[in-house]
Amino acid sequence: MYEEREPRGRGRGHPVLAAFLTSLITTAGLFAALTIADGRGLLAFLHPHGPADVEVPSITGVTVDQARELLRPRDLLLTLQAERPDPTVPAGSIAGQVPLAGSRAARATAVLAFVSSGASATTVPSLAGYQPDDAVEQLRTRKLVPGRRREEASDSVAAGLVIGTEPPSGQTVATNATVALVVSKGPTPRLVPKLLGMQLGKAKKLIAEAGFKLGTTKVGSSDRYDDETIIKQEPAEASVAAPGSAINVVVND
Repeated sequence: MYEEREPRGRGRGHPVLAAFLTSLITTAGLFAALTIADGRGLLAFLHPHGPADVEVPSITGVTVDQARELLRPRDLLLTLQAERPDPTVPAGSIAGQVPLAGSRAARATAVLAFVSSGASATTVPSLAGYQPDDAVEQLRTRKLVPGRRREEASDSVAAGLVIGTEPPSGQTVATNATVALVVSKGPTPRLVPKLLGMQLGKAKKLIAEAGFKLGTTKVGSSDRYDDETIIKQEPAEASVAAPGSAINVVVND
């Protein structure tokens, strides 16, 4: 009898096909798993400048609210640090940041920001009664610049000593601000009263009321004035003299 048989080698194809399909399914599953992991940022090390990283914008010089608006689209956070003085950035604006602008950082990274308190400040010291050169040294130790000197009369501060400053003492100013010195040129000159024709007793009272003192008293003679009245005075009437200075008189004999 004739017996029909399978052609040789046909039965071997099934195991090969099964192996191929198994490999294909395994590869597809692995690819899908890697895609999900990458989407969650678990494989950021494979592409350091990939979607998980963003470029840090510059926030220096802007206000705190403006800085938040610049960082929000990049999913970056703003963390404020202590204030620090800055001579160029206005108070309340950002004076520095970490990470620096232009660098890359992962999303949700906190950007540290230093807020400007403005230019560093100091207080004008009280210099009344100082010698001008000593006052200059006091200003320099506080990082202030001595300005011009202006003279002014003073009834309480001796000539040559500092009366005060411009700006005045106690005022807060920026470091390296210019402070001018006001130096006394002595008491304000006063008008000398008229004493001619007065009795000496009355003249003494008027001299004191005008802020002067009686100086030398001499005896003279004049037909124009009554006896025992003042016929001459030095300084002359209506001239100016320093308060407390002496007025010398001559009394008619």
